Amino acid sequence: MSVYGWFILTLALSMANIPFATEKFFGVISLRHGKKSWIYIMELVLTYMIVASAAYALEAREGRVFDQGWQFYVITVSLLIVFSFPGFVFRFLLSRP
Repeated sequence: MSVYGWFILTLALSMANIPFATEKFFGVISLRHGKKSWIYIMELVLTYMIVASAAYALEAREGRVFDQGWQFYVITVSLLIVFSFPGFVFRFLLSRP
């Protein structure tokens, strides 16, 4: 795998856990009533768009951009959800004193 591939994988792994790292929207905007479940989902959708845009830009820089079918997008969304599992466990499943 190329350096760009490893970069996209580490970017996706780190960005998938950002929604669960803090109670702020993308770690920047404070929310008055805390995060609701739909805010977590919206953050994951925005995270997917950012990672997909970065991957598209790097692929376009390398040369020809390949056409992708719906299967590609289903697999990459599933991969992003799997990457976000450590943050989800840290936020909701670990007991804190």
